[in-house]
Parts: sequence; structure tokens; C-alpha cells
Amino acid sequence: MEENKRSVIMPSLMNGIYLGLALIIFSLLLFIGDVDQESKITWLSYLIMAGGLYYAMVSYRDKYAGGFLSYGQAFGAGFWTGLFASILAAIFTYFYFAEINPGLVDEIITKAEESILAGNPDISDEDLDRALSMTARFTTPAMLTVWSFIANVILATILSLIIAIFARRERNPVA
Repeated sequence: MEENKRSVIMPSLMNGIYLGLALIIFSLLLFIGDVDQESKITWLSYLIMAGGLYYAMVSYRDKYAGGFLSYGQAFGAGFWTGLFASILAAIFTYFYFAEINPGLVDEIITKAEESILAGNPDISDEDLDRALSMTARFTTPAMLTVWSFIANVILATILSLIIAIFARRERNPVA
């Protein structure tokens, strides 16, 4: 019995593009709808990610793997899809913070200042300035893009590890 050894990377690239576009569209809808970044509706992005990864795994299983997929293959399909989606989302993140909504960086720094002052109302002006200067270094569009990419890859990896349990379909060995 010959096993289909088609690489998971090309199908994952296309699924990653679709998933990345879905995440970008969702982000734009949140921006257009003026939804606060801390709103619970933003958690829907996790469901979009999970749904896209599950679709990628099942799609690869049914189209390219003859209806059977090991746990490792399912994880691979999810991981690569998540990686490609994260790359596309990172590119969007940079343009979002640099061009579409540049005021959000200032809003993040303002919220950080409020948080610092709420946690330590007796902080000296020098210490506050140091803390805000450190925050400003890590909230440039480039740094936010890097952190977003890392977070998305970690999330996609964790979700892929879990979803692969449900997407796999092992061959029954003939006795």
C-alpha cells in the first residue's frame, strides 16, 4: 500500500493566506466599528484562528492524504498554516500601527502611564519617565509587529497541538 507523501507546506501556504486575510478583515471590522482593544469581542479572533487551523488540517487530510492523517501530520498542517497566517498578520500589524491607526501607540503609552500611577501613586517623576521611556521603546510599530508575530505563532502552535487531536484520522492496521 503506497502512502501519499505530498508536502504539507504548499496547501498550508494557501490556507495560511486565507486565515491571515480572515484575521486582517476581522481586525479592520473592529477598527471600523470603533471597538475597544480590550473588548471581549476581540476574543473572536481566537475562534477564527482555531477554525482556520481545523479547516486546514481537515482539508489537507481529505484532499491530499487520502482521508487519513496522523497526529504529527495534522499538527504540521496546522503549524505551517498558522506560521503563514502569522506572517501575513504581522505585515498588516505594521501597517495598522504605522499608517491606519498610528494614534493607538500613544493610547497604549497613555494607558501604561495610568496603570503605573494606579499601581504606585507615589512614584517619582523620574521613575515614571524612565518607565514610560522603556514602554515607548517597546511600543513602536516595528516592536509591536514582532511581538504580534511571536504571539500569533505561539497561539497557532498551541491551538494546532490541541486541534490535531480532533483532526487526525489514523489508518486501522490490518491484523
